[in-house]
Amino acid sequence: MKYGNLAIINAKIYTIDKNESIEEAMAIKDDKIIYIGSNEGINKYINENTKIIDANGNVILPGFIDSHTHPPGTALTDSFEVSLYGLNSIEEYQYTIREFIKNHKDIKAVYGRGWSLGIFKGEELSKGPKKEHLDEVSRDIPIILRAYDGHTVWLNSKAIEIFNIKAHTPCTSGGKIEINEETKELWGTLKESAGDLVDEYYYSEKEYMLAFELFQKKMHEYGITSILSISGLNWGMSPNAYKNLQKENKLKLRVSNSIMLWWDEDVIDQIDKIKRIRTKYNSNLFKTVTVKFLADGVVEGSTAYLLNPYEIDAGMGDNYYGEFLWNDNILEKGIKYSNENGFSIHVHSVGDGSTKRVLDIIENINLNEIDFRNTITHLQLVDKEDIKRFKKLKIIASTQPYWHLKAPKWWEDVDYKLLGDRARYEYPLKSFIKEGVMITSSSDHSVTPEPNPFYAIQAGVTRNLYNAESYGIDSIKDIDDERFLLNKEERISVMDMVKSFTINGAYAIFRENEVGSIEVGKYADFIIIDNDIFNINPTEIENTKVIMTCFNGKIVYKREKKII
Repeated sequence: MKYGNLAIINAKIYTIDKNESIEEAMAIKDDKIIYIGSNEGINKYINENTKIIDANGNVILPGFIDSHTHPPGTALTDSFEVSLYGLNSIEEYQYTIREFIKNHKDIKAVYGRGWSLGIFKGEELSKGPKKEHLDEVSRDIPIILRAYDGHTVWLNSKAIEIFNIKAHTPCTSGGKIEINEETKELWGTLKESAGDLVDEYYYSEKEYMLAFELFQKKMHEYGITSILSISGLNWGMSPNAYKNLQKENKLKLRVSNSIMLWWDEDVIDQIDKIKRIRTKYNSNLFKTVTVKFLADGVVEGSTAYLLNPYEIDAGMGDNYYGEFLWNDNILEKGIKYSNENGFSIHVHSVGDGSTKRVLDIIENINLNEIDFRNTITHLQLVDKEDIKRFKKLKIIASTQPYWHLKAPKWWEDVDYKLLGDRARYEYPLKSFIKEGVMITSSSDHSVTPEPNPFYAIQAGVTRNLYNAESYGIDSIKDIDDERFLLNKEERISVMDMVKSFTINGAYAIFRENEVGSIEVGKYADFIIIDNDIFNINPTEIENTKVIMTCFNGKIVYKREKKII
């Protein structure tokens, strides 16, 4: 008889197994679940060495899986740069940068991230913020600030000078250097690949590792125990950083790795490099499973590729569709070679034109007979007929429900102005489920600075406001409050949302037999929470807190002054 190291009793365990069973007790031996069932049945798994936790009727769920995130996320910005996340005016941006300079007297350049297009008006809505706002802060020190979504870089005049950027400076496909049409000077923003004209701040591997520990702490507090980490061959968390964290016994997340390809470099050569990484760095806690393709840009930058033109307010004329970043033949070759070599694909596609083109290419390769678990992510606009094709082609829809509402200080000023009435039907969710398409959920952190899954679950269920305090407004009490409601026909159930963060996420990264549900033989990744989110007012889901997070059979987070 196996006795457990840890036993949980008097719980309400939503197992998320195929029968959606609800149990009341579980036992863990080392890193695996050895029993799930009744309080009475668990007794034979308990001896004098078993630690027993009385859950006092609280809910247990599988550990959450964030299926698209960029570690170490905001922890890197918070540690080493100026953070503009959560600020709501140009004046706040300027004040924060000034304070940063004042507190870093020897700084040679100011790097930062987190500004939002939503606070700007007029021509700055389409082009991005002017350099003059930053020149008011400093003309002597270069200032380089990435938008919260990472797709636009805002510079002051000194940065433009230091990096020798001119109106005619060449940049790769999809990149754009914004110009002031009146003065013919640079506006102050670089979009998409034009941002590569600026040197990024260099972080050492040690700095990445220190920031990752802060990131990991935040993930545990939110109940996240597995992630799909998005990085590049030469940017983001390196495989070696993960290896060293694991060697030091500091890696407490299950990391599936996705490495992005560039459309202007040899696609086969890039995939071959990723193959070598997969072989060299392969453990239970870190493995490279998928290759990422960036098919288009973003709506707020007018760089997403649409089936119909942007509105005139985009400032690009009346016949502008955005840009698809890949040559179709090269993209087809890259997808085919990735799948043939055992990688799934993870495709960034925001616009309906981009998604249709990606689906056309996959259909042309005729991969649907094999279970590659290929994924398309973001999916802000999707043609109705293309939603059906996801099922036919076995494509997973990776969604970010955090964005599935009419966000204050954003939706009317950005999405609606650039898309018109199409914005009323953006971010389909229920439409995918109706067609039998598997959905996963993720934060795209640091694009979503607070990747709390309960925020996303509430938004997916209500298609309405959450975390009102961050916008400086009062919380909604009515699920049908029209001010922030985005197409309630796309609402889904709490269970569907939870599955998108658990078993579906596990399936997408080929780990459904290891994690994603609470079943005997699986790793003991689970959380205890303080609300039964299946049986409360949906507008209160956001208030749910994690009491305890268990990873690999070990408690990695406990909330203070609670039952545990």
